[in-house]
Amino acid sequence: MIKVLVVCGTGGITSSVAEKEIQEEAKRNGISITTSRCTPLEVNSRARDVDLIVSTTVLNDDYGVPIINGLPLITKIGKDKVLLEIMDFLKKIDKGV
Repeated sequence: MIKVLVVCGTGGITSSVAEKEIQEEAKRNGISITTSRCTPLEVNSRARDVDLIVSTTVLNDDYGVPIINGLPLITKIGKDKVLLEIMDFLKKIDKGV
């Protein structure tokens, strides 16, 4: 199963909104994922266990995992574009590309 880590400043409400958007879009696309949420301070210890990080806040470090800016999932400006980017990435993983 594909694992997605959703990051926001407090690991709370903002990331839960983004997480729900990702889960719903993955379901519509027939992609099985598991998601979890955390704060930026927790990313380093959790990144090694995930396939993708979607963050609504700035992450400056390299965690060895692709990071997609998830802020549009909150602001709704560019939401469709970022969901397409996330789904394209998840489809590649799902197909083993």
